Parts: sequence; structure tokens; C-alpha cells
Amino acid sequence: MAIKIDGMKKKAKVTNINFSDEKYTGSEPKWDYDRALTFSDEEFDHHLRKSLAYYNYYYGPKDLKKYVVDYLRKNTEQNHKMDKETIDRYARSADSLTPFTVCALVKAHTQGMPLRDRHVDYILGAVRRALEMKADNDEEFDVKKDVKPAVQIPTIQDRMNEVAKKHILYFEILEDGLFAGETVDPKAYEYLTKNTVPQALIGKISAVFEPRYAELKEARKGEDEQLKEGYSHYKAADYKRCEAFYEKLFQDLAAYNQTKKATKKAAVRKPPQKEKLVKNLKYLKQDTATKLVSINPVDIVGAEVLWVYNVKNRKIGKYVAEAMGGVLGIKGTTITGYDATKSIQKTLRKPEDQLKQFLASSKVDLRKFIENIKTTDIKLNGRINAETILLKVQ
Repeated sequence: MAIKIDGMKKKAKVTNINFSDEKYTGSEPKWDYDRALTFSDEEFDHHLRKSLAYYNYYYGPKDLKKYVVDYLRKNTEQNHKMDKETIDRYARSADSLTPFTVCALVKAHTQGMPLRDRHVDYILGAVRRALEMKADNDEEFDVKKDVKPAVQIPTIQDRMNEVAKKHILYFEILEDGLFAGETVDPKAYEYLTKNTVPQALIGKISAVFEPRYAELKEARKGEDEQLKEGYSHYKAADYKRCEAFYEKLFQDLAAYNQTKKATKKAAVRKPPQKEKLVKNLKYLKQDTATKLVSINPVDIVGAEVLWVYNVKNRKIGKYVAEAMGGVLGIKGTTITGYDATKSIQKTLRKPEDQLKQFLASSKVDLRKFIENIKTTDIKLNGRINAETILLKVQ
């Protein structure tokens, strides 16, 4: 069964739109109403796809929703006699609550396309859902009038959203083929790869189609009366065909997202400045009794050997970096990167004489300095405190 607008002529008059891209897309598709009534399903769907693709390219719900409102007002028999107040409430609802396909179907209808029963059911179901969402929060979904929008400079996120819309539109055009009865393979992975779609947009694309897939699965259960009515023209094969489209789409999106993660270059982190590493280190800068002065702790970072002396317990220690190219570091108040077996300390019995000998020793002499001290070896624990002089690094 096809629905005809009151007073519709046999051939709809189409206003010529002088869009510059029409040399690529062609002009707005025309329909011969009476001839379209004789179309086979395949022929009808072919013409419908051309109309939907055209409107998808040039318009949004904001441009075409007025045709849906006009359709409801003119066709009270088919809209289940919605009263004027209900239609006015729908007219005030936010444009985003009406699926674009609904707007495009009605716009094509004004150009001569007969609406079949499944189209009418789909349109009315969408209108009812928009009214329900509006009823949840009238203030949120009512369109504000006479409010001058503030001039806003688009953010990076705004620009990303604009790019995302272009890619979403591609898949929505494919989705329209589902509503027209086609079996469609989205081939999303190939499309995303060819167009080098940023990984950050994958979530935005998924977010558009996930609610639609969820609604389809809910409708198939048949537990929601309104969804049951809205999808009453769907047969088991229609559900199977649509579910296959969405499942393949989400599989491809997930695979592409994983590929982008795997090939994404790891961020090269700039090593922290040495001054920041040593800022919390507690040590003795100068000891008046022994006349020892600590080196700059910054020199410890990257060194292979560190000599320390604790003025309180008279122990001299030697930190040795781990083998195979290891170096010493600092974390908080602790020395890191040292070899626990080779890093030892010993007590000086005659600190004044032994420290003088240490300061006068060459690099070669220092190799055996701690071994020549005749006291017990004690392992170092890495901690530096306020009684520790930082003697030398090598």
C-alpha cells in the first residue's frame, strides 16, 4: 500500500537547487508517482537509494524536519489522528531527536515518491519516540526561540567532530540501503584504512551506530510494544540482514582500532632533569670537623662509582654500579642502580689519617682503597642521610 499526499499531482514539481556539487551528484531525484506504484521492490529501492544519497549529501535534520511536520498535519488519516497540539509539540522538539532517514523519506515523498506501509510505520514510530524523549525533559529538548547564539571559535574537538561526521555519513548512506531492503557489507576496515581515519574517531563512529543496533535487538525481542509496532514490517530475514551489517561494522571498527594501537609510535619521554632527581636528597654539604665538602649530587646521576663517608659512625662506603653498562641514579633519598654485592662500607679506625690518604689517592689507588681497610665489610643499603658526605664519583 502506498500513501499519497492530498492534492499530489501525478508528477511532482522539483525546485532546481543550484548547488555547486550537483555536477557530481546530479540534481534532486524526481519521482513519477503513478509509475512508481508499479515498481518492483528492487526497482523501487534503487530509486530510493538515489534520493537518500542526495539528501544525505546536502541536508541535515534541521533542514528537512519541517517536511515531516507538514506531512503529519496533512495526513491525519495515516498519522493515527495526532491532534494539533501533539504535532505542535513534535515541531518544537530538538531536530536531533528525529532520525535523518525519516526526514529524507518524507522529503522524497514531496517529490513524488509513494510511501509504502513500512515507511509510514517507520516515520510514525520515530515521531512517537521523539515525543517521548521530549516529554522526559521539555526544557532540555525544546528549541529555544529568539535567542541569539553566541559567536564561538571552533575548538580542536569541534573540528574533530566535523571530520567524524563525514565518515559517519558514509556509513549512514550504507545503512539506508538496509532500510531499503538491501544486504550490505560495510567493509569498514577497508574504508578506514584507505582514508587513514584517526584512531580518535573510531569511538565517535561506534557511538552513533551502537544505540541503533541496540534498538534493533530490543525490537526483535518483541517485549516493547512501541518498538514492536515500529518494526512490525520486519521479518526474520530483515532482522538477520541488519544484524549482520552492524556486527560486521563493529568487528571492522574494533580491528582497525587495534591495528592503529599496534602501529602507533610510542611517545618518546624526555628524561627528567638531574636537578629534579636530586632535589629531595638529604646529605651533609660540609663538615667542619673533618673539613670535608660534598660534591654536587647531580654528578651522581650517570656515574659508575660513588664514595660516601658518614661523619657520625666513621664509615666510608663505595657504591658500584651494576654490571653490563649500569649507572647510578637517585630516587628520593636513595641511591639506585648499584650492585648490592660489590657495594660495601667499612669503619675507619683512624679517620683523620685515612681520609687524607683517600683524598690524595689516584684513580688507580682507589681501586684497592676499601679492600686495604682492616675492618669488617658491611653492605650498603642505598640510603643517604644528613650525616653523609658525598666524597667523590668516578
